[in-house]
Amino acid sequence: MDLNDFNTRLQENIRTLLLKNELKEGTPAFGIAVQVLGQGLRSLSWKQRFVYLGEMAPLLRRHGLTPGPEWD
Repeated sequence: MDLNDFNTRLQENIRTLLLKNELKEGTPAFGIAVQVLGQGLRSLSWKQRFVYLGEMAPLLRRHGLTPGPEWD
């Protein structure tokens, strides 16, 4: 799977979390989800990646969705 395919799949999975109301509007995780949907995963700063890995990745795993890439 190339990065474009991964981003597309991740964006679909984030939309699923939003539809399930797992990400609450006004939280950092919600803002990061919106950014990933609009600009892709590579647009995240290191601080945002920390939130992604700490809050969003566990939610994605819990729902059997893509957890996210390993960060270099």
